[in-house]
Amino acid sequence: MRLKHLLVCAGSALVLLPACGTPAPTPESTAATAAAATSAGTPVDVQTARAEERQVSLVVRATGTFIPDESSDVTPQVAGTIVQTMAQVGDVVKAGAVIVRLDDRDARIRLNQVQASLQQAEAEAARAKQELQRNADLAKSGDISRSSFDRLTSQVAIADAAVAQVKAQMAAAEKAVDDTLIRAPFSGHVSARPSSVGEYVTTSVKLLTLVRIQPIKLNLQVPESEASRLRRGMSVEVAVPAHEGAVFTGTVGAMNVAIDPNSRAMTVEAHFPNTDGKLTPGMFGSAEVRLPATESAVFVPSAAVTRLANGDASVVFALEGGQAHVKVVQVADELNGMRRIISGVAAGTEVAITAHEKLFDGAPVKVSSHAQAR
Repeated sequence: MRLKHLLVCAGSALVLLPACGTPAPTPESTAATAAAATSAGTPVDVQTARAEERQVSLVVRATGTFIPDESSDVTPQVAGTIVQTMAQVGDVVKAGAVIVRLDDRDARIRLNQVQASLQQAEAEAARAKQELQRNADLAKSGDISRSSFDRLTSQVAIADAAVAQVKAQMAAAEKAVDDTLIRAPFSGHVSARPSSVGEYVTTSVKLLTLVRIQPIKLNLQVPESEASRLRRGMSVEVAVPAHEGAVFTGTVGAMNVAIDPNSRAMTVEAHFPNTDGKLTPGMFGSAEVRLPATESAVFVPSAAVTRLANGDASVVFALEGGQAHVKVVQVADELNGMRRIISGVAAGTEVAITAHEKLFDGAPVKVSSHAQAR
């Protein structure tokens, strides 16, 4: 009876093998079978496009850091005690606005003293002129000697000189009072304010740092081989990591005439309006300067470029003789869905834009459709 049951199970295994313990096919084994079938000669259906040659603008690329258009460490003109600060870090101030006030009591006392001296000097000058005028007719008639009249004339000149001297002291005293008011040298943002109310400061102490970032400058390090192509006024486009996807436009400004002997690079300043204030000092920027000249470049659809499994290189699958061949390529910028190829593929090469996951070097292919270039 047991032998009969074994024969029945063995017979059933000829038709229903899984029912007797053999595992069912897995997705991995199915994919391996498909790959084996492909390698055995089953073509892969692909869509293709041809690499094409286009004329593009010559571009000089460089990186750099944004710096303020102007930066000033504001210090007082006179020593004194801070009694009031009108600006905090991050505030925007206008040119000429008072940002710090020092104790002005001593300066005002000196000003009052000079004002009194001026009044006295002007009174002395007025008296001397009146005396000279009264004696003018007497001098003409000979009632007073000529030497006496000349002495009166000299007294008027001396009195006028005294008034001028006190007026100069007056101007100095007024300036001393005005110097206790520290004003912004230009319109900008307060980036630092290390001093506080109650602190005694001298003329060498930094009260605050003021920066102007509208416009703002980008310091670029341009290789020596490309620096000679640049000219002032050329358009510059820059991208910054802080504003992904945004492109800011400026112009080439100042160019250092000297080449750094260590890096063999020239420092070039690019100026940006920065009206919205999005660019700030210290940001890193990747810039492109488009030159008037053009050059030939090879482009393929972006869909044609893929990465190796290890991610170490970009490749395309070039079609030749009914087979796909792996071509390692060096890629550059993307333009309207097309990727520029620096090296690895020549213009006119037919490349696959679909079914990359099924392709390998030497895989047989069948072109299902051919995409037109944009």
